[in-house]
Amino acid sequence: MTEPLALTRQPRISIPTDNPDDPNYVVPANQWTGVVGYGTQGDISCTGSLYLTGRHIITAAHCFDINDTTPNPNPNPTEYTVFFDLREGRVPVAVSRIFIHPNWTADDASNNDIAVLELASSAPETAERYDVYVGTDEVGQVIQRVGYGTKGTGNGGEVADDNPTKRTGQNRYDALGEIFNNAGQFNTPVLPGTQLAYDFDSGNANNDAFGREFGINDLGLGANEVGASGGDSGGPSFINGQIAGVASYGVSPTTPGIDVTEANDTSFGEFFADTRVSAYLSFIGGAIAESNRGDNLMTGWTGTDTLAGNAGNDTIEGRGSDDILLGGRDNDVLRGEVGNDSIAGNRGNDVLEGSDNDDILFGGQDSDTISGGAGNDVLAGDFGQDFLTGGDGSDTFTLRRGAAATDATQVDVVSDFAAGVDRIALTQGLTEANLTLELFDLNGSGVLVRVAGTSEFLGFVRNATVESLQGSFVADTLGLN
Repeated sequence: MTEPLALTRQPRISIPTDNPDDPNYVVPANQWTGVVGYGTQGDISCTGSLYLTGRHIITAAHCFDINDTTPNPNPNPTEYTVFFDLREGRVPVAVSRIFIHPNWTADDASNNDIAVLELASSAPETAERYDVYVGTDEVGQVIQRVGYGTKGTGNGGEVADDNPTKRTGQNRYDALGEIFNNAGQFNTPVLPGTQLAYDFDSGNANNDAFGREFGINDLGLGANEVGASGGDSGGPSFINGQIAGVASYGVSPTTPGIDVTEANDTSFGEFFADTRVSAYLSFIGGAIAESNRGDNLMTGWTGTDTLAGNAGNDTIEGRGSDDILLGGRDNDVLRGEVGNDSIAGNRGNDVLEGSDNDDILFGGQDSDTISGGAGNDVLAGDFGQDFLTGGDGSDTFTLRRGAAATDATQVDVVSDFAAGVDRIALTQGLTEANLTLELFDLNGSGVLVRVAGTSEFLGFVRNATVESLQGSFVADTLGLN
């Protein structure tokens, strides 16, 4: 009969070689820059990872406990600082809010061990952002572990370390966490489907914890294999660069000879469990939505971003690469800057700026001001009276029949149509033959575009003539109505 396992909630990276300072496992300053350390009084006690928003850290709830058995549902965010280790050095960022899973109770099975930190300001531009893994096929996959904390080795366990260092290595998920329920390891059962478990293999079958205690044989990944130990709590396990697990706890089997040190110290032959991120997508999304209420400044990084506002008048800046920017409710300012960006204002009177490269800008409801900037942009106003300026390049202005106005003075306005260069896209199968082009004055002369024989006014093209618009109409390629 398998006896209960000893539990610790302090995982960190322990490596398979006998040198705890082996440089092969130390993360260079230009890698895994979105994996952060954080703690109180300037110290690092836990690890987390930066989500796509650039303002939220996914981590473990137990990092904020009062003690091993007493949860802290309302930690004081002003006591915590997040540290980004970047090529330019260590950058501290304050914490404004902490979201602890509402069902975290610090039970002995560590159920619901997940939390989200909201940063007081956007992360540094050079810090990587990570998406979450939404698949349910994690078991059997190789994971990349990254974390801070006390160093250690497989043969000797943990080593005293006053300088938390970011280290990395691999492992493989062996089973779902509820496998521990089969032997009654905890007083509280592990919630089915919420944890991902693995062990620290030496390559010797005697130290294959899952093989010897559960019949899941795997001798590990050789020199790439690492275990988790204290200080790495809350740190990510990546699958294909996405956050699949959050380091939660470690347990030592009591069958003699499996754990090489016979102590729960992150040595060969021990079990570990991550909180399964795919089981907590609604919690993560809800925390982010709640934190995005109010007026926020969100900035991206040099890579690809997906940034979304919510209630409040938000300013969202994509910065480098190809970004997706979503405004949410109220009156937002969205700037794509460098890259081929996709920008949507949603509700409110929004300002959308594509800036460089080829952008897609969609105003959404209400009256928006949309500027493409440089590049070949696609601009669409949707509902409300929108003002569209293409800027440099060959731009396409989309006039939607589904958003047509019945009052000619309330139509979308195209301000800088360039004949022979720009195009006007039509939706719902309309062609130029279905249109009536009429000279009109709407705070300046131009051409009113109307569906022939109807009172459906699609748009007004300022400073244009009927002749300059003829032959400039094309079919919409975005699938708009």
